[in-house]
Amino acid sequence: MKRFRFRLESVLSLRALAERSAREAFGRAQRRLVEAESARDVAARRRFELADALSAARAGTFRPGEQSEGLHVLGLARQAELDAARQVAEATSAREKARMDWLAARSRLQVVERLKERAALAHREAADKAEQSLLDELASISAVRSSPLA
Repeated sequence: MKRFRFRLESVLSLRALAERSAREAFGRAQRRLVEAESARDVAARRRFELADALSAARAGTFRPGEQSEGLHVLGLARQAELDAARQVAEATSAREKARMDWLAARSRLQVVERLKERAALAHREAADKAEQSLLDELASISAVRSSPLA
């Protein structure tokens, strides 16, 4: 019997490449999210440190120039924290989109993989059936040759 050949092998290869590419894109999106969360945490820590420093400065001698400068820097730190939080939200949505793309690519790949498995199973069953038929025929021939002619 002929060797098994899957006719959709090129489709399987293309879908495997697309799935791997989508998985890598998901990995990159996940890494960007982790970096954005880290940047947000750094910005929040910086703002808290500035707020503590401003509170400590208030405990001493009140200097209006230092106070207004401190409030300005604190406002900039708050804006940086808000920007970082916005980037986390964007990275989260980008990660979810990449995840959905990856899952869709994975399901498209699995469809072709299941087709290949079914085709291989059908080929194996046909080969087994042909082999059994050949063995039955050989047994019949052997039985005819060994029987005495009547």
